[in-house]
Amino acid sequence: DINECESNTHDCAEDAMCWNYYGGFRCYPANPCLDPYVRMSDNRCVCHVTNPLCRDQPYSIVYKYMSIRSNRAVPSDVFQVQATLIYSNTINTFRIKSGNENGDFYLRHTSGVSAMLVLIKPLTGPREYIVDLEMVTVNSLMNYRSSSILRLTIIVGPYPF
Repeated sequence: DINECESNTHDCAEDAMCWNYYGGFRCYPANPCLDPYVRMSDNRCVCHVTNPLCRDQPYSIVYKYMSIRSNRAVPSDVFQVQATLIYSNTINTFRIKSGNENGDFYLRHTSGVSAMLVLIKPLTGPREYIVDLEMVTVNSLMNYRSSSILRLTIIVGPYPF
């Protein structure tokens, strides 16, 4: 496997990010934020509560990319998601919001502030999965509820190496 992104053998546009995976590469937007979201960092978009369009939207979307080999042994821990800010008297729940229509993944809660995405079916590539992992934070004392999405793009390479 060669890293096309480091060797400049890719054809990604200037406003795109090159992501190397086992057996190839993909180009992704350097700024993944879509309106009404505002870019806060390279991979984090926020929908401010002052914007009326954000009322029923997750507060933030964090974009992560990873690659795995074809036909990886299962079950296999793939990705851990966890709360970055922890407040007292809050309850965090995690779920796979989308991207698991074939039942390839399972979300195992590992603590009150984290969960592990587990691959439960072997995947064959090349193929791309976009899995939205949602964390909902609730504080009933303050009548507070917020959600955030971790949008995990998993690229399954064409080879089992």
